[in-house]
Amino acid sequence: MEYWRQSLLDDGNSTRTIPLDLLVEILALLPPKSLIRFQSVSKLWHSTIRSKIIVDLFLTRSKTRPRLLLSLGGYGTKECFIFSAPEHDINDDDKSSTVMARYEMPTLEPGYYLNSGSVNGFVCSKGVLPWIKVYNPITVYNPTTRQIVKLPDVTPNGRKMYARLGYDPVEDQYKVLCVMRVQAKRKNNQQEHLVCTVSSSQEQEWRKIENTTGDHYHSVYGETCIDGALYYGVGKSRIVKFNVRSEKIEFIKTPKESKTHHSTLINYKGKLGGLDYSCTENFMTLWVLEDEEKQEWSSMRFTLSSTWLDLFGWDCLRSTGVIHTGELVVFNPLLESSKQFYVCYYDFNKKSIRKVEIRGMVDGDFRRIHGIGELFGMEMLCFPGHIENIRFL
Repeated sequence: MEYWRQSLLDDGNSTRTIPLDLLVEILALLPPKSLIRFQSVSKLWHSTIRSKIIVDLFLTRSKTRPRLLLSLGGYGTKECFIFSAPEHDINDDDKSSTVMARYEMPTLEPGYYLNSGSVNGFVCSKGVLPWIKVYNPITVYNPTTRQIVKLPDVTPNGRKMYARLGYDPVEDQYKVLCVMRVQAKRKNNQQEHLVCTVSSSQEQEWRKIENTTGDHYHSVYGETCIDGALYYGVGKSRIVKFNVRSEKIEFIKTPKESKTHHSTLINYKGKLGGLDYSCTENFMTLWVLEDEEKQEWSSMRFTLSSTWLDLFGWDCLRSTGVIHTGELVVFNPLLESSKQFYVCYYDFNKKSIRKVEIRGMVDGDFRRIHGIGELFGMEMLCFPGHIENIRFL
C-alpha cells in the first residue's frame, strides 16, 4: 500500500505523495466503469484497483445504493440483454416518476437467459437451445466488470437441470449449486446435487454432495440467498436450505395455508419470505420465516384492488422481491412496442402503490442498434437488490 502511494503520483522527479487513506477514498468514489477502464493505465493501476481494500470499500458503498437488475430476452432475439436502474427515484413523495436504465452487457451466447437476481453483483445463467437440445455451460457473470466465468460442462442425461449461485461470507467464496432432478416420466433416473466453487484463476470442478434425507423431488422453483444460505422450493410444502459453506442440505416446512408451488421466494428484510398471490381471489400473501429453528411463519395479506388490474391484468402480474425500503416490486414482464417498461412499488404499511417508468431499454434506438424488431414474444424480468461489484473472480 505504501508503494502505491509513492508510485501512482510520482513523476520521477518529485516526491509528492497523497495520504493512503485519501487515495483509497478517491478511487472508491469513482464510477465503476471508470475504475474498470483505468486498470489498463499500467500494471500498478491494475493491481491497485483490483486490491482487496479498494474492492471491499467499493462494495460497502454500493450496498447503500442498490439497483434493479433487468433482463430483456425472448423469441424476438436469441440474445439476452442485461440492464440496471436505480431502485427508486430520490423524491419519495412522487407517486409517479421516471428513471433511466443503463445497458450493462449482453449474455455470452445465444440460448443463455437470466431468470434470477444477483448475489453480491454476480449472476448465474445456464444456456439452453431447446430446438437442438443443446445445453451450454453454466456461466457466472459480473455485469459491472463484464467478466464471464464458464463452469465445467454438466451432462443432464435426460434430467432437468437447476443451477443457482450462492455466496459464503465467511470464506468469501461464490459457489454454484446444480440440481439434476428426476422427471415424472423418468423415475429411474438418479437425482444429483453438484457444487462448483467459482474461480477464473484456479481449476474448477463439480463435486457431488449427498442429500442425507434421501428425498427426491420432481419440481424445483425460485431461490434467494440470505446470509450464506441458498433457499429454493421443492414440491408443494417444502423449501430446501443449502448451506453454501458446509454444503449441507436441510428442509424447511412451509405454512399449511401457503401455495408454495406458486410462490416467489424472497429476501424480506434479511429473513426468508414467500409471496403467494391468487388472481381468482384477488389477494396476495407475504409469508415471513420468523424463527427458522422452530419453523414459525408470520403472514401479511392484502387485497389486489382494481388499480392492479388496470396496471397489469391478473394474468401478467409478477413480483421478484422487495427493494431496500421494504416495498414490494411488481411488474408486467410482457412487452409492447408502443409502451415503455415500468415497475410499481407497493408499501405494506401505507397500503399504497407508486409507479416508476424505466426508460432506455425498449425504445426504438436501442432496438435498432441491436437488431431487435417488434417486442412480441419478448419479456423483461426485474430483480431488486442488485449491487455493483468491481471484483474479478
